[in-house]
Amino acid sequence: MAEISGFICKGCGRKSYVQHAQCWVCKGTTFETAALKGRTKLLTFTRVHMLSLAYTERFITLGVVEFVDGCRALGRLLVDEPEIGMELDIEIGVVRQLEHEEKKGLCFRRAASGQRTSKEGRR
Repeated sequence: MAEISGFICKGCGRKSYVQHAQCWVCKGTTFETAALKGRTKLLTFTRVHMLSLAYTERFITLGVVEFVDGCRALGRLLVDEPEIGMELDIEIGVVRQLEHEEKKGLCFRRAASGQRTSKEGRR
């Protein structure tokens, strides 16, 4: 599992995956970097079918996950049949494949202890 960096507001301690200009809770503007560790739980997901013609895939699945400490993140879900509440591992991987260029970002796969199907992550 990859170690992903998040941000902690120095004013109130709220963690977020991306740094914002100001904290959504206390409106503070100073942050420190912190590792987001551990498994995540799937809160919700959606399949996006209306993709730009630049995509080489029919659809992608996006998921919102929550870390044990309450931090939430959005990323590409690489699970054939997602279930709300399932445990996921997080990694940096390809989130968008253009004709000759790969864009990388957060990806989520079924937790290592879970069962996988042979098609997972191969879209």
